[in-house]
Amino acid sequence: MNTKEDSEGSERSRKRILLIDDEPGLTLIMRLNLESTGAYEVREENCSTNAVESIYDFMPDLILLDVMMPDLDGADVIYQIKNDPNIHNIPVVFHTATVRKTELESHGGLISGFPFLAKPATFDQVLAIIEENLNKSESVGEKE
Repeated sequence: MNTKEDSEGSERSRKRILLIDDEPGLTLIMRLNLESTGAYEVREENCSTNAVESIYDFMPDLILLDVMMPDLDGADVIYQIKNDPNIHNIPVVFHTATVRKTELESHGGLISGFPFLAKPATFDQVLAIIEENLNKSESVGEKE
């Protein structure tokens, strides 16, 4: 039988993903697809100037961050995240159209030390990079 406690427990067991991208259509599709797996609780933030506030409100397990956005770009947002001791350990994956798949492969999937996912990406690619980076952060947490 499904009780309120069961549903609250499953809510807590889902990984929290924050999508920060100025394209609401893209974040909506990604959110719906990710949530349909049952493994993730997903929030969208389409205004880069609200990114840090959204991180504090949601406290995600991983952030998928666009690079090119109006007001603050991804580099500005990552600077704020990495200089805030309360959120600097949250893994961030850049999701961008400014880097091609061939460029990613030649840099081992990292640019400036952060994992990147080139747009457009298939849903399987999005899932793979999310899981890979969630697993890395859990491994680091176990060692500390």
